[in-house]
Formats: sequence, C-alpha cells, structure tokens
Amino acid sequence: MKDPRLTRRGFLAVAGTGAAGSLLAPGAAADVPRGGGRPFADAVLAAFERHRIVAVGETHGQQEHGDAQQMLLADPRLPRVVDDIVVEFGNALYQPAMDRFVAGGAVDNPELRLVWRNTVGSPAATGDDPVREQFYRTVRAVNWALPPDQRIRVLLGDPPIDWSRTTTQDQVDAVLAQRDAHLASVVERDVLARGRRALIFYGSGHVTHSPAPGQNEGHGIPLIEERTGERVHVIVAGSHPRLASCPRRTVLPCAGTWLESVDAGQFMSAPPLCGVPLGKLTDAVLYLGQPEDLTQSRWNPAIFLDPVYWAELQRRDAITGNGVDLEPYRREEPAAWPAPPPVSC
Repeated sequence: MKDPRLTRRGFLAVAGTGAAGSLLAPGAAADVPRGGGRPFADAVLAAFERHRIVAVGETHGQQEHGDAQQMLLADPRLPRVVDDIVVEFGNALYQPAMDRFVAGGAVDNPELRLVWRNTVGSPAATGDDPVREQFYRTVRAVNWALPPDQRIRVLLGDPPIDWSRTTTQDQVDAVLAQRDAHLASVVERDVLARGRRALIFYGSGHVTHSPAPGQNEGHGIPLIEERTGERVHVIVAGSHPRLASCPRRTVLPCAGTWLESVDAGQFMSAPPLCGVPLGKLTDAVLYLGQPEDLTQSRWNPAIFLDPVYWAELQRRDAITGNGVDLEPYRREEPAAWPAPPPVSC
C-alpha cells in the first residue's frame, strides 16, 4: 500500500500535474487544438489525484493500445501512485501463479500461459495475441528493481473457470454471468478495502459509466460505484475525424469539449449506444490514431499447430455451440485494423 500520508503537493510532484497541465481553459473552443491534451501517462497519474480507481477501456486486439499500455507501465512514476492493476485478460483461478510471477519468482511457461488461455471467453478469445503476454512480462520487469512493498500487483479479473472440469454450455454461461460482478468484487475486496489504488484494464463495454438509472447497471464500473460509493475515473480509447490533428496517445476530457455531447453509438461503433452522449459514459478519451492507421496484435499461427492445444480449443468450441471459426487461427492475417462497420444513429 502506498504511503497514506502522501500530501497533495507530493502527489502532484509524482504525477507531474498542476495548472500547467490543464487541457482547455474555461471558454476555450470546442475543438481541441493541435498539440492539446495530456500524454496518456500524465493523464492517468493526474486522475489518481482525485480518484482511487482509474479504468481504461480498450478495443480488444489493437496493437496501439498495447503499445500505450507498455509506455504507461514503463513510466517510473507509476509504482509510486498505483498499487494494483486489474485485468480482464486473466483467469482468477491462477492468481497465485501470477503473484509469484510478477514478484520475480519462477513460473514455467506452460503454467503461465494458462492465465490468458483459459479465460471464460475462450475459444473466441484465446489471449494468444502478443500484447497480452508482453503486459505481464513488463510488469514483472518493472517490479524487479523495486522493494517488495512498492511492487505492482496484477489482479486477474476474469472469474475463475476450470476448463478441465467444464463440459456443458450451462457451466460456461454460469461463469459468464459473473464477469462484471467478479470485477466489482475484486476491486472492493482486494483494492478499496485494503486502502489501495488500482488501474483497471478492460474492454470499454465493461468500464463505462451508467448514463442514466437503469442503464449499464450490471456493468463493472457502475457496480463498483454503487457498492462502494467510489467514483471511478474512466478513459475510453476511441477515434473520430475531428481528432486527426491530435498527437497519438493523447487523453482528452469530455467535459467542456465537443466530446461531451458526441453520439456514443457512432464514436464507439456500438449501435446500442446510439443517442447516448459520450460524456455520460466516459470522463475522457484516449486517442490512438485514425482507424486506417491502426493495426492488430496478431498471434503466431504456429501456436495452434500444437495438437493438444488445438484439440482443447475444438472441444471448447463444441461445448459453446461451434460458433467460432478456428481455421483462421492457423493462418497469417493482415496487420491492418479491419474497418469497423458504419454505424448510422
């Protein structure tokens, strides 16, 4: 746990925040000028000045988001502000192995791979894209030079599922139904109840605020806020033509800018959100580039030539209704980010 006596001035010194870091002055134009905004790491650290929990929503499989994570993890200020990082791409069944690994202990690769390969989202999401393993290894590298009481803990937020004992769709559905509630429980029990601060790295759909009573209430962040009374600061990765002049990895607040009222359905390519102002769902936007400039983190197809692993993925697919075409997993795929389908709100 970080020193609770850390003063506001001390916190600002660590986070590098203050009046000079303000994005827009009162009455500034709606469009953010070129060079405006805060770099990702500065924005995250500044958010911890007022919040104990900061959630960053991602678009799964995007290389640029993984790159931004790496830059944030490598920032030497981060361990002085953040105690824990809660991730969606890790099965909580393997928390003891992850604790050993990020603390510098010996964890054999076959055991380590279970963390991301055995989530409840398998086989649609196997976690074999390189940015996932790279994340865990970077946290371990960051912790290596730190004393034990300053090391960042990684909390595996996906609910525990033992695939070796899972044989029916009902069993999978029961775990799937716990995903957001489990995230809330982890944050409540392992972070807030212990007086700690945490980053959350999850898909954007799990971390957006509830725009109105009765909406998104079962999602992770609304559950945390309802149960604990803690207001979570949410940053969602996204793009828009009007952001083209902004540097990549810039974080732009919604309040006081045109982002506050832009249609979330179009911005997030999510038809169910049509008509919802973006500022109701997120506090800020992480801009990583225009869609045509983005790329995918693609796994090595040779991974799926392992006959044991391949047979297990086929078994899981059969359990969940054969809804996943596994054959492309064994082929090289383009790095370019696929164009999202147009959303007309």
